[in-house]
Amino acid sequence: MAETYTTVRAAQEAEHARGQQAVATLDRRLDGQHTPRRPQWDCDACEQDWPCAPAQVRLAESYGRDRVGLAMYLGAVYAAAVNELPVTTSGETWVRFVGWVR
Repeated sequence: MAETYTTVRAAQEAEHARGQQAVATLDRRLDGQHTPRRPQWDCDACEQDWPCAPAQVRLAESYGRDRVGLAMYLGAVYAAAVNELPVTTSGETWVRFVGWVR
């Protein structure tokens, strides 16, 4: 059952907590390889914007055919990242984090 929040602030805090929890599991999901360097969110191995191609492959493999689960997980990571990244234009960050999942 979905949680009900009484204030916008409570909903924002819950979303932030989900994002932080998702980020905390990245190292395990990626076997410690091609993990994001924060707060700039580039890859610690290849220095490309994260998620880099190798990270995308590892994440996709870890979720198998569950693309919805992968997109939901990356949505939580995205929520954490937007608080650390500089402002970008028209959905650029969303495409970077979640748009590649199809």
